[in-house]
Amino acid sequence: MIRIIIILTIFQQVFLLAQSGSRKDNSKKIAEKTVVQFKWSNDFIYQTDYYYTNGFAFEVLGPWAEANPINSILIPSSKKNISQFGITLVQDIYTPRERYNVEEQLEGDRPFAAYLLLGFIKKSIDPENKIKITSELQIGVLGPAALGEQTQNGIHDMLPTSSRINGWENQISNSLAIDYSAEFYKALFEFSWFDFSGIVKGKLGTPFTQAEIGGAIRLGWFDSYPQGFEMFSPKNWTAYFFAEVFGKSVGYNATLQGGLFSTSIYTLEKINRFIGSYRLGISATYNLFTIEMAVTYNTPEFPGALSHKWGYAIIRVGF
Repeated sequence: MIRIIIILTIFQQVFLLAQSGSRKDNSKKIAEKTVVQFKWSNDFIYQTDYYYTNGFAFEVLGPWAEANPINSILIPSSKKNISQFGITLVQDIYTPRERYNVEEQLEGDRPFAAYLLLGFIKKSIDPENKIKITSELQIGVLGPAALGEQTQNGIHDMLPTSSRINGWENQISNSLAIDYSAEFYKALFEFSWFDFSGIVKGKLGTPFTQAEIGGAIRLGWFDSYPQGFEMFSPKNWTAYFFAEVFGKSVGYNATLQGGLFSTSIYTLEKINRFIGSYRLGISATYNLFTIEMAVTYNTPEFPGALSHKWGYAIIRVGF
């Protein structure tokens, strides 16, 4: 163990020397740039194709979004903080393990479900106190109007080894979706090549009402800027492994229980109120370009369910 620490320390010192000619801290200038992010989540790496099976998430941040009046209901921040405003578009798709046409064969399984949400987001960091706060209002639709069937079967039609998924006629019916979410991230302990942070986050509304608490570690080459803000670093590049663990208390899950104001063919009355999860991944940033990849694990979400794993990839570019 001592040898490992010595080796990591030597590599870290070499990294610092390589950064001696790096750019100065220009975080304020970067906050004035437009940052575009694309995230794709899918369970194909585990060959499951059920439960949470596909997700697309687009995010665009920039100074042009600061004047949005909706920002007034997002969490305020100090003038000394670095803040980014923007918009998001998210589509997530869920399917049961048994994917047939007969309604009764869904009994005891999760429903087909999909949602499509437009969001207005604010991200703030306080580099001095090592705090990141994110808040977002999302508005959209849960149900057929979210185009989950078209997206999933469209992808499967393009893949020669995949077949079309039947049973989408049983999906949760159309319902208005409104969610307000917030996340608080605080670095609690750090070395030059290691840090540990506490995270608290929650959502209120539909599709989800829930609260989570957990922790995250990073191991590698980075500075005090939190995950997602690496391009604000004065260093030319950062690279690290990360691991996160969460416990979640679930008040409402519309992808299992249906929309608040809709009547669906099939929903679940009983769900698991406490869920555990972890995430393992890697992240690398060079100047204004970031790539991140990870796998996520969830404990069962309802009685009789299996645990579930999927992976995701993120590409983030500033210009």
